[in-house]
Amino acid sequence: MNSKLRGLALPVFALVLVAVIALGAGYATAGSSDTTKPESANESPLFARGAIQSVSGNELTLSTANGPVTLRLAQGVQTEALRPVTAAQITAGDWLNGGAVAHAQTLFALVGLVVIPQSQLGEAPK
Repeated sequence: MNSKLRGLALPVFALVLVAVIALGAGYATAGSSDTTKPESANESPLFARGAIQSVSGNELTLSTANGPVTLRLAQGVQTEALRPVTAAQITAGDWLNGGAVAHAQTLFALVGLVVIPQSQLGEAPK
C-alpha cells in the first residue's frame, strides 16, 4: 500500500466509525414517527368542511363527507359566510380580497374574489 493511501486510511476509518455511531444513536433514540393524536368521541375536529344542516343556539350541525358533525361555538364568536354576489352588490368602500394562480401570459389569473362589506370593516383609517 502506498504511503499516501496509508495516511488517508485512519482518517477515513475514523469518519466512517463516527457516522455509524451517529446513525446507531439516532436509530436507538428515535421515537415513533406517528405524532397524530386519535380523536376521542368528545372532541370536535379542528377542521370541518360541509353544508350547514341545522343551527341550535351555539351549535352547528354540518353535513360532511364522513357524516354529520356537530360543532359547539364559543360565546361571542364571529362567523363569516361565503355567498355568491353580483357586481351590482359591491359598493364603494367595500374591501376586496383576490385569490390568484400563476399564469404564463398575465402573471396571475384571478380565481376567486372575496367581498367584505364596509359595514363589517369597522371605522375606516384616517
